[in-house]
Amino acid sequence: MGLKAAVFCPPGLGDGINFFVLSNQLHLNGWHVDTYHNTLGQLQEWLPQLNALLYPSLSLIYDVLNAYDHFFIAYNDQNTFLLRLVEEGKRRFPDRVHVIYMMPSKNIVNEPYFSDCLTNPKLSVAENLRVFCASILRLPKITRSSGFIPPIGLIHRKCPERIVIHPTSSRRTKNWPREKFVKLALYLQEEGHEIAFALGSSQEREEWSEMLSLGFSLPVFPTLRCLADYLYESGFLIGNDSGLGHLSSALGIPTLTFSRKESFAKMWAPSFTKGAVVYPSPWIPNLSGFRLRDRYWKTFISVGKVRRAFERLKSSIIPIESFSYR
Repeated sequence: MGLKAAVFCPPGLGDGINFFVLSNQLHLNGWHVDTYHNTLGQLQEWLPQLNALLYPSLSLIYDVLNAYDHFFIAYNDQNTFLLRLVEEGKRRFPDRVHVIYMMPSKNIVNEPYFSDCLTNPKLSVAENLRVFCASILRLPKITRSSGFIPPIGLIHRKCPERIVIHPTSSRRTKNWPREKFVKLALYLQEEGHEIAFALGSSQEREEWSEMLSLGFSLPVFPTLRCLADYLYESGFLIGNDSGLGHLSSALGIPTLTFSRKESFAKMWAPSFTKGAVVYPSPWIPNLSGFRLRDRYWKTFISVGKVRRAFERLKSSIIPIESFSYR
């Protein structure tokens, strides 16, 4: 029987999808893996070979410590359970506890547990985890896939002209302006694309209900699984820096996302499938104390710039019969 491992993902949807790269590689190398994330269990049918579990309660910490041979923990100084798990694990068996610290910081070498993973901020999270498995764990089978396998009956990019637009995110400061999304959607519609706005809550749907009068659709997704199925059969996704971008990319859907700066995009932009990231020009001043590029990034990303980026992405996509996940 292979080694037993516990992978504790960061809380975000996109972060969790990236960390499934680690779980998938451990699985491919014969390990039994439990992956802890409070949302991705809804996609269990897309991940039949991987076990997705909810975070355990703090009272179960010693049961967890006694249940596995190795622990892979995304560093999170806001989570009491993870802090205790790292503290107790490093005290009892430090070589079996691997803390994954993912931050695109110039001072990353001074961060706690950096040596566990040797994160390179110039590489995507998925690539960092692949390198970690190859260089530190020295696993013989290496992949950048997060392990998604399409349920029977779905057809990859069945609706190639359908563009899903995701105009929201976990923080409003990460959102490209509403009026720009509308202008972009109207242009794409005139070009012959079907436009669907993907919105999470009923409140978001109400706030964006006027899109229906413009001829766009606002499909309802009762579950994350329903949303994944819909994305898988769509042609493209355009949206803010959010979990849906990573989910779409992991499902083989070309994705265009926005980022306030290039350095952040290098690490955190969706990277599983060929995509595009639009960010302000590095020539815009970003001096300390002013940070014009960071503070006004939305102003510096015009609709025309996004249109051109999408057209380049679209022209680079070669039609395929199927998508390989392993």
